[in-house]
Amino acid sequence: MNPAGAAAGARAVRVALGWMVISCLMFALVMVSIRLFLVDLPSEQSVFLRYTIGALMLLPLMWRAAGRVVTSPVRGLMAVRALLHGLGVYSWFFGVLRIPLAEVNAMLNLGPVYATLGAVLLMGEKLRIRRIAAILISFIGALIIIKPGFAEINLGTIAILITAPMFAGSDLIAKKLKAFENDRTIIFSLSAGIAAFMMVPAIGVWQPISATNWIGIMAISVAATLGHIALMRSFNGPMWAAQTGKYMQLLFVVLFGIVLFDEIPAISTLIGAFVVLAAVTYIAFREGRNRVAGA
Repeated sequence: MNPAGAAAGARAVRVALGWMVISCLMFALVMVSIRLFLVDLPSEQSVFLRYTIGALMLLPLMWRAAGRVVTSPVRGLMAVRALLHGLGVYSWFFGVLRIPLAEVNAMLNLGPVYATLGAVLLMGEKLRIRRIAAILISFIGALIIIKPGFAEINLGTIAILITAPMFAGSDLIAKKLKAFENDRTIIFSLSAGIAAFMMVPAIGVWQPISATNWIGIMAISVAATLGHIALMRSFNGPMWAAQTGKYMQLLFVVLFGIVLFDEIPAISTLIGAFVVLAAVTYIAFREGRNRVAGA
């Protein structure tokens, strides 16, 4: 590679890492805000308000996308994604309120593993030996975290274990949608769709919203929106670089957990998290090299 190409490649890596670190900080702040401000609000209501406000925030910037969501030939697929992602967010909110933040973050990092399996089952991608090894190592990391047979698995743990494959399924659908729609339409359809699906469940458990709750709802709406924008920006660079940046989210979550909630993560949680992250980073690195080789 010539010097100019090498410099451009190095810059792309730095930019991808930088955007991913910003994204990780924003999503860590989302988890903290849920714990600080939304403990007394039903998860259904919190999710509905978060995505309703998120959709309204996006509307002035993407008003043309609003009409496209209704007329798109893949609007059914958008609706399926919104339902799947909405259920995932609900179970995520449920889990964040019940188990240590470090455990939540560690188990959610299994998402790319589920996405790899889904790509094999639904898109016909090949499952090579190295991918199989990385997937097995990831699940070993998850077992280190939850310690089945040695520690009680509560409803919060089960909720997060369910969340990861739901988010992975949402990502796979988003990948298919990109062949038909632009990013603005896909992003707006998700927020509007989840708000629509969660309306009835939210009304069923609705309770008065305090000033503290409103602070939390606004905080997670802003932080999550900025986190998604930063995430999409990071994916413009090498995928392995962006994925490596996810290590920072564990650091942010652990620090916030210690300072704000006196949550000292167990050694097994940290070991399992790094095992999962190492395997996920390897998958992303190999995918990035395969794409370059294919190009």
